[in-house]
Amino acid sequence: MQYPAEPWHMRGSLVISVFRVPRTLVPQAHLPSNARLISLAGNVFVAVAFVSYEPGSELTYEELLVATPVRDEGGVAVSVPQIWVDSEASRDGGREMWGIPKELARFGEGSSIAAVAVAGGVALPGRWTAGGWTAQRLDGRDVRTRMHMSGRVNLARTAWMFPVNGPLGYLTGRTPLVSCTMKDMRLTFGQRR
Repeated sequence: MQYPAEPWHMRGSLVISVFRVPRTLVPQAHLPSNARLISLAGNVFVAVAFVSYEPGSELTYEELLVATPVRDEGGVAVSVPQIWVDSEASRDGGREMWGIPKELARFGEGSSIAAVAVAGGVALPGRWTAGGWTAQRLDGRDVRTRMHMSGRVNLARTAWMFPVNGPLGYLTGRTPLVSCTMKDMRLTFGQRR
């Protein structure tokens, strides 16, 4: 499968919610050998995001991902234990270049992974930016990759549905601590260490 060379310059929108989850429930096989989940009182902050990459991106596709903060090489990074995309090129590129465990999925009504409804929204002023590193382990390789994101953020109310027997069943019944949407998102992902 062909996919674009890194870095990928992406644009689109997303909805993201942060949950508090007992550390023992959070997958850890994706962590590089020296990375550790950051926990507080036995809980990990788990972000779940649904992203739509739109025309103007290296690839156009949809993605559902789980991300956790980790301590890695003396700093803080983000690690992605679970992620699904509806693009073979995205799956192959993410796995081969960055060690991100992308799997193929279909999204929409009847999804066996997750569904989300978004309501309301309070616009935060200006354009927000975030950057840093992902720290991944896949197929015996440790990979660290630089990323940078910016966009217009709205606080929102979300209602997530995670089938109890699905891959995100450990989130079933949990209420997000905070949720937001990002419009006019710009993401640059690539540049490995």
